[in-house]
Amino acid sequence: MLIKFLGTSSDEAIPRPDCNCPQCSSRDKKDKRLRSSLLIDRRILIDADPDIGSQLRPSQVRLLEAVLITHEHSDAVGGLKNLLRIRRDSRIIRLKPGQHFKLLGIDFYAFKVKHSKMITTVGIEIGPVVYLSDIADLDWAMKYLKESKIAIIDGSMLGRSFGGHLAINEIIGQTKPLKNLKKIYFTHNGHTRKPHKEMTKLIQQMGDKRYHVAYDRLEIKV
Repeated sequence: MLIKFLGTSSDEAIPRPDCNCPQCSSRDKKDKRLRSSLLIDRRILIDADPDIGSQLRPSQVRLLEAVLITHEHSDAVGGLKNLLRIRRDSRIIRLKPGQHFKLLGIDFYAFKVKHSKMITTVGIEIGPVVYLSDIADLDWAMKYLKESKIAIIDGSMLGRSFGGHLAINEIIGQTKPLKNLKKIYFTHNGHTRKPHKEMTKLIQQMGDKRYHVAYDRLEIKV
């Protein structure tokens, strides 16, 4: 299974307009972030963020088997109109807790997580991977984290939980004892004002070498 991070920012792209912080002024390509979405085996899209037109060419959209939606905030569904403009018959699946199905030979299981009081949000088991793009705590997700090899987790907030997003330092504190997890990637990365290299060094000091900051176009094989 090939997982590609099409975008790795939170609800706003990075660099931010009129910001000269080290993160926004960085020349490292890994600090240029569009909003978060994943592409599985080049044919399954998870979330259709508003930047999807820049992340996928029309020819790639036409190859999609399905678009899976984790929740209905604009950073997860803002690109649907763009997709449907290119391909009207796109198969859109609004995931519901408890939903289990197979696509391209890969098992998908959706489970409820805490994020918004108004909008139901799910995490997803994708084979041996757990995807938690927006999450306020890990309570409901811990069962699945204990069964997986790789975790992709909300990196919106660095040192303080806020707005339905659990802080990175708390995520590390709760996941570090889980030795079954071989790699942990942070996505949906916020405006931390720290460039990629500095963030990677920081989270590995807080945790260990298993922790990584995902960046746009990163591909991992599972």
